[in-house]
Amino acid sequence: MVPPAGPGVFSVTPAGPNTFKLVVAGKTFTARGDIEKYLAYRAARHTVEQGGTWFTFTEDRAKGETAIPVPKRDPEGARYSFRMKYFRPVWRFKTSATAEWKRWSPFSGEPFLAADPKAITGFEVSAGIVVRKGPMDDADPLAFEAWAVSDLLVNQVSPPK
Repeated sequence: MVPPAGPGVFSVTPAGPNTFKLVVAGKTFTARGDIEKYLAYRAARHTVEQGGTWFTFTEDRAKGETAIPVPKRDPEGARYSFRMKYFRPVWRFKTSATAEWKRWSPFSGEPFLAADPKAITGFEVSAGIVVRKGPMDDADPLAFEAWAVSDLLVNQVSPPK
């Protein structure tokens, strides 16, 4: 069982029919992988809570962010229900040096967190998802089966602070 998040740590905002923006926020940075896994776990749990069986991750690419190509459907590709390398949320953070939020995207080509992680005074990690029902489109690398992701991550995550 994953302990509940504290107030303001996890939020879900509807963004359209069956579409949601999920955000994990905190003040104490631990590790990128741990925080992103927690967000993926919450995406899976939210999908189940909405009556869905799978979700698609919607990439948040800003203009010019082309360092990583957009994944293409692959009917001949590997068949498994979670391709965690394709769960790539966008970060915002601020440091003790400035109160201004900075954006980091895995699609920018910039190294993650150029700032000293100990100097982080706040962060937000966000992901857009579309909740889906029925058989999963396993040719879509951005498709994730909710129960499989939840089962994979349940013993690996805890909410950030």
